[in-house]
Amino acid sequence: MKLIDNWKQAWKLKSIQVGALSAFFYILMYAAFELLWLFGSNFPQFWAAVPQEIKELLPHSWVLWLGFLNNVLSIFSRLKYQPELHTGVNQFVAITAGHSNTDPGAVNGKIKEAELVTKFRNAVSYYLQQAGVQHKMDGVGSTNLNLNAALKLIKGSSVAVEFHMNAATSKQANGVETISLPKDKKLAQDLSKAVADALGSRLRGDNGWIDQSKSARGRLAFVSNGGLIVELGFISNEAELAAFQARYWIAAKAVAKVLIDYEKALK
Repeated sequence: MKLIDNWKQAWKLKSIQVGALSAFFYILMYAAFELLWLFGSNFPQFWAAVPQEIKELLPHSWVLWLGFLNNVLSIFSRLKYQPELHTGVNQFVAITAGHSNTDPGAVNGKIKEAELVTKFRNAVSYYLQQAGVQHKMDGVGSTNLNLNAALKLIKGSSVAVEFHMNAATSKQANGVETISLPKDKKLAQDLSKAVADALGSRLRGDNGWIDQSKSARGRLAFVSNGGLIVELGFISNEAELAAFQARYWIAAKAVAKVLIDYEKALK
């Protein structure tokens, strides 16, 4: 079960305060109820409205204990992360392709990063659709909209992932990494491992995770707004590029599974 963000500060929430206060008064009521029972006093008025057949089934002490339990459970239900309450719309997965149709990104000969990651986005979409997972993209088919369109998709999503490919002066630079905020470290590592395993590559950073605050790229708008950027490998590394082109559908299926499992855990 995933808890809401900053759950340690949940005591500040009015709903938690009211629930806790109500539970406290139920304890007091229970103590008073027991004393009244012992000294022969009448039941509380509300007890008189309970059907006789129900009274015969429940020991008298259960009545207030059930009320107390109800309030305790209300506190835990408030702490549980509920995406539908946080987004204001039906939750969905946002998957976007880095750069755009007018910005090719990194290039290796005639091969453009933007085109490779657009194909990867479409492949991930296929597997999400097969699993019945609602998702939105920054374009359909060969369309790859710009960063502004991608940023708009983050709002209202349960998770937003953008795909890129790295490039370096050294042709030997290699590996897979996912850049995110610390709150998404585990998901970032899972995404990187899925890609690395599928492409036979290695994990960079902290088991595939790069903390945005420690990235040489500086503050990336997509990450700053709550998304994750998956670097699928180095387009400048001939071996990694060849592996990606040959196996990107396998990697896309693995990424989709991570996202599907993530969505299931939210429900």
